[in-house]
Amino acid sequence: MEKSSWQFSGNIFQCDISHDVEGFGKFKLTASPGDELIISLQADWLKLQNQSSEIVIESSTWQQQRNKPFAMSELNWQGHFAHTSRNSAAFLEALEQGLTWQVNIDPNSNVKYQVRSTPVATRSVVKQFRLCKQDLLPKPFSYVRRVDLHFHSNSSRLENHFESDLVAIARYIEADANITEVLIDGHADATGERLVNLQLSKERAFEIQSRLVELGVPANMIQVRNHGSRNPVASNNSAQGRELNRRVMVRLVKGNTLAAVQSHKVVR
Repeated sequence: MEKSSWQFSGNIFQCDISHDVEGFGKFKLTASPGDELIISLQADWLKLQNQSSEIVIESSTWQQQRNKPFAMSELNWQGHFAHTSRNSAAFLEALEQGLTWQVNIDPNSNVKYQVRSTPVATRSVVKQFRLCKQDLLPKPFSYVRRVDLHFHSNSSRLENHFESDLVAIARYIEADANITEVLIDGHADATGERLVNLQLSKERAFEIQSRLVELGVPANMIQVRNHGSRNPVASNNSAQGRELNRRVMVRLVKGNTLAAVQSHKVVR
C-alpha cells in the first residue's frame, strides 16, 4: 500500500502532490504562483492528441458507494500528458476526504481504459500541500520579469493598486538567487515641454527604486534610467495612448547560477 500513496514535494516556486499508478503513469496536482490548481495525468505508454477524458471523484472501494460522482472535470490530452484546471479545488478536497480520482479514457471505439488513484494516507499530504500553497510567491517569473507601472498626468506618485506588483517583484528577487540586476526605466507622455517630461520620468523611476529598496531589494542591484517622452509604446494623439506612455518599466535580469549566488552573498 505504501507504493500506492500520494507524495508531496514543494517550495515557494511550486507545490506538488503526486501518485504513481502502477502500469500506467502518474497523477499530479500542482499549485504555482498566481495560477489555478492544475490536475494532470501523465501516461508512460499511451499517447493521445487533442482528445479529452472524463475525470471524476468516486467513493473508494471500502466506502459506501453513491450513484453519482462527487465532482467531475475533463482532462485535455497533448501527447503523453493530460491536464485541466477546471473544478480542481474539488479534487483536492476529495483527496483530503479519502476519495478516489478516476479517469475514463476512450482512445477509440474498440478500447477503453479506467485509471484510478488509491487514496492512502492523503490527509497529511494534503495538509502539507495547503501549507506550501500559502507560502507560494505572489507571481511567477513570467509575470515579474517585466512589469509596467502607470501614472497619472504630471504625477510621480504610484497608485495604490500597483503596490501588489512591487511586493511580488521584491518577493521574487529575494527568493531567486539567479536575479542579478533590476532595470528601472522611467517614461512620460509627450504633453508639455521636453525637459519637464525628462525630469518627470526621472522622478517616477526614482520613486519605484525607493519603494523597492524599502521592500528589501538591495540598492546595488538596481539600475535607474529615464527617457522622458522618447520611446512611446502608443500614440500620444489619444488619451489612452498617453496613459500607456506614462509608465515605469521594471525588468528583472537573470545571470548564471554561480555568479548570482555569490552576488547575493555579498549584498545580504
